[in-house]
Amino acid sequence: MSLKPAELHHLRAIPMDARVFLFVFPISLLTGLLFGLLPAWSASRGDIAEALRENARTTTTGVSRSPLRSFLVTAELALALILLAGAGLLIKGFLRLRSVDPGFNPANDITMYLQLPGTRYPRIPLQTNFRRELLARINSFPGVEAAMITDLPLAGNYVDHRVVIDGRPTPAVGTEPEAQTLSVMGNYFGVMQIPIRSGRDFRAMDREQQPRVAIVNEAFVRQLLPGQNPIGTRIDWARSNEPHEWMTIIGVAGDVKHSGLNQPVDPAVYAPFSQNDEAWRKWMTLVTRTRVPVAGLVEDVKKQVWSLDSQIPVSGIQSMDDLLAVSVAQERFNMLLLGSFAALAVALAGVGIYGMVAYRVNQRTHEIGVYIALGAQHRHVLRLVMKDGVKLGLLGIVLGLAGAIALTRVMVSLLFEVNPTDPATLIGVALLLAAVAMLACYIPARRALGIHPMTALRRE
Repeated sequence: MSLKPAELHHLRAIPMDARVFLFVFPISLLTGLLFGLLPAWSASRGDIAEALRENARTTTTGVSRSPLRSFLVTAELALALILLAGAGLLIKGFLRLRSVDPGFNPANDITMYLQLPGTRYPRIPLQTNFRRELLARINSFPGVEAAMITDLPLAGNYVDHRVVIDGRPTPAVGTEPEAQTLSVMGNYFGVMQIPIRSGRDFRAMDREQQPRVAIVNEAFVRQLLPGQNPIGTRIDWARSNEPHEWMTIIGVAGDVKHSGLNQPVDPAVYAPFSQNDEAWRKWMTLVTRTRVPVAGLVEDVKKQVWSLDSQIPVSGIQSMDDLLAVSVAQERFNMLLLGSFAALAVALAGVGIYGMVAYRVNQRTHEIGVYIALGAQHRHVLRLVMKDGVKLGLLGIVLGLAGAIALTRVMVSLLFEVNPTDPATLIGVALLLAAVAMLACYIPARRALGIHPMTALRRE
């Protein structure tokens, strides 16, 4: 639990209690007993005469003498490759996810969440005056631009409204198309650096008592106004038994990933805060872009907020870069968790194959000494010592690839734009594990080259 990112709050609902202990303790005990009894059982079945003759032999039968040891090493390698394949797929998907364009520039942006008290700001004019005055004060800071928005991209707390389009048949109630709705004030698109594809941005004249206007995103045009010029089209929220208060589309903005980097872009409608007719919308997020140090700016902005109203809480202070990081926290956690298991499995597999080859070198000291005494070249000695480990390594990799192809299909929901049987990933992890296995075989084999023939013969 200490390794989980702070952003994943729901993991706090998984405590370490008596049930977890009662589940883990018997499994741990059974594992210790099993792997302790198997070698003892194997030794008890041995032939004493055969053991006494072991040191007199000049040849060995290879790993076939220890089928259990060979099986465990092969299983370790296969499991390590399966975990490596899963981790590789998650890493590749995560890198692709982080390369997705969110539709805005998060650099040098700091955000703060404000909530206007309902008792002092019950009506829209009071709310609008506070926002307008706060923006005017912050924009007076050197090198600063600011914007008010109701919902931050990637924060997951936007509001959906059903919309109707003027000149089209009215759909049945409840079947109208939905769009994300965001009320903005100030130079919002400039601060967030969201491009205006066509039409114009909001202006100072787009305020209360003026014709209502809106800016839509490209997804809105693609899905709801295909094949037509959206500029000048009138839209409104779907209302029951109320006259329409049409908003005229004055511009089309670039798409923004409001729901998540791995989610499709939904239709969105931006409207001026000053033309908002929803008095319950008292929350807002202040976004400030600056070239000055952020720490000093935060305190200055807080002072401006409290100079207008000392009872307004300021919370949720974070940069847009932090918000991007939080939006992919779950994917990062999955990647790190499986990657840690894969690294541990590779280490265990490497230790296992190293131990097996080192054991065989120790058992074949006499044979290796004779080879060297007869003038065997180094490559012949290396091949003699490494061949059993290499065979097991190749077998484990083949079995692991088969298991990875079968099991990684269950990871489809965790992957972003990555095929669960991605050939490049599978080949890459197979080569990585092969390199680990070869290194684990080579180290004890290299030590075998240092065996002196006389020393080996004296052991007999």
